[in-house]
Amino acid sequence: MTDTTSYIESAHTLTVPGWEIPAALTLPVRRAHDAELASAILLVPGSLFSDVNGDYPSWSSFPHVYAHLAHQLAARGHAVYRFAKLGPGTGSVTVDADAAAKIRTWQGRLAIATAALDAMRRELETQNVRVARTIVAGHSEGAVVASRLAVSERAGELDGIVLLAGPSLGILGIMREQIGVMTPPQDRDDAIRRLDVAIDCIRRGQPIPAELATGSAMGVGALASMPDEGRRYMRDVDATDPKELASRMTQPTLVVQGGNDGSVPAHHGEALRDILLSRNGGEARTNYLFVPDVTHMFKVVPAGLSGPDAFGYPGDTDPRVTDGIDRWIRMI
Repeated sequence: MTDTTSYIESAHTLTVPGWEIPAALTLPVRRAHDAELASAILLVPGSLFSDVNGDYPSWSSFPHVYAHLAHQLAARGHAVYRFAKLGPGTGSVTVDADAAAKIRTWQGRLAIATAALDAMRRELETQNVRVARTIVAGHSEGAVVASRLAVSERAGELDGIVLLAGPSLGILGIMREQIGVMTPPQDRDDAIRRLDVAIDCIRRGQPIPAELATGSAMGVGALASMPDEGRRYMRDVDATDPKELASRMTQPTLVVQGGNDGSVPAHHGEALRDILLSRNGGEARTNYLFVPDVTHMFKVVPAGLSGPDAFGYPGDTDPRVTDGIDRWIRMI
């Protein structure tokens, strides 16, 4: 269990054009006056509608993953700044509808992460907290956002990047991979065929035929029912190649991968690791942390738990993950 006496947490509001977004800063309790912390870590959330703690109230799923990571890392001597996603149930509030629409995009995800980096630094300065390094850690789709930040004009400000369960291909490719695993064998070929047509429509910016949403084809119904805004977002995310981003990153990078990850399986982490190693000087700047039995949320779940129940399992993130991140940060 997380030691709640080892960290102190304050609530904040991250302000971006059109939105007020819940945020939190977690610090170690035990630190000498004016002592330098090992790092400040900006934790970038993944896809879906997660609140500041990494819960998904709209789906009644409460893994609490970002709060767990923040608390454990603070206990190990790091400052962690995290924030909610835009969307229902996350606590994010629209304050200007026109401006809000412009930032609720894939490009807006990068703008929000950049604003969060600035907000983290301002708050640390306000509280007179000094840090030795600035780290960006992105989870799942957030790993792609972190990679985009790593190759942006802010690249020189970042001392390290952590890719937590990061995908190695676009989101529509991830969906196609998942449907092949999660669909019953007798329905698999038809489900993939339907999804392939829907993916092609999204990539070409065309409507998805209504008949594709009928039946039990997993994923197609969700894509077909999305508003145009949602399909544009999916198209833009899918067009971003995580491997190409990784090839251009110059910072020391840690890839963290769980062996029981049903959302982004281990071959994605291996692919990112290999691309990062192939960089100029990549062997010295790339580390890979593989924890065999943890899920997409970096937890060991009880035997027999699977699907949504495993995804939303509320137990703490495994300390092997945060121990590994802590060790890596201190050696870069």
